[in-house]
Amino acid sequence: MDQETLTAEARPRTGAQGPVVVGFVCVWSVGLDGLVDERGCLRAFPSVQVISVPCSGFVRPNWLEEALRLGAAGAFVTGCPYGDCLNREGNYLMRDRVEQLERRLQRRRVEPARVAMLAHGLHDQTGFLEAVGAFLRRLEALGPAVPAARPGGAGAAPAVRPRPGGAAPPARPATASERAEEETP
Repeated sequence: MDQETLTAEARPRTGAQGPVVVGFVCVWSVGLDGLVDERGCLRAFPSVQVISVPCSGFVRPNWLEEALRLGAAGAFVTGCPYGDCLNREGNYLMRDRVEQLERRLQRRRVEPARVAMLAHGLHDQTGFLEAVGAFLRRLEALGPAVPAARPGGAGAAPAVRPRPGGAAPPARPATASERAEEETP
């Protein structure tokens, strides 16, 4: 899946009821037959846009961030039950990535609870819908989302932060090549 396709798919749909959420679901995890409408939204939760992926380990954390940046209240990944991944360890890999993403979001002042990793088997549609419902309730309790800023983009921290008392940050020591240039006539 290329970045342009992903961005188009992850863009939250308007007109949904409840917090708009993007869910990346492994095709080998929960069976989506009968759960998703023709627009790719969950029938039980029309505000949840589902994107099928070949494995939860295929999902990149920046896709979840991009969904938040584009206005989604939250984003989740659903993989196979732990210890039962068709692609060996994709669900463990994604779980670790989501945990890292949560820490990164927290540093950016975005609630880490806006992302989640779910693990459900092919026939566990009821458990999947219960977990998505719990995630939606968690998002509603958090309130409206503030779009995540891209690193280095608008809303990102300045490269050099002012020091208390207005003191300038210490200068970087000159490299050997810089010192050699200064000494050359």
